[in-house]
Amino acid sequence: MTSDWRMDRIGTALRGENPTVLRRLTSGFAVIGDVQFLPGYSVLLVDEPDVQRLSDLP
Repeated sequence: MTSDWRMDRIGTALRGENPTVLRRLTSGFAVIGDVQFLPGYSVLLVDEPDVQRLSDLP
C-alpha cells in the first residue's frame, strides 16, 4: 500500500489501495469522508476526468 493514498485518491482506489473505499460504482467510488461531520458521511469519487459535477454523469 502506498504511504499516502491521499495524494492520488482515484489512482489508489483503482489499484485497491485506498482504505476509504466503500464500494465501486458505475461512475466512480463511494468513499467514507475524511472528516465525519455526520456519522457515516460519504462522498463519490468520479473516475471520469471530464466530469465536474453530478449532473455531468450519464
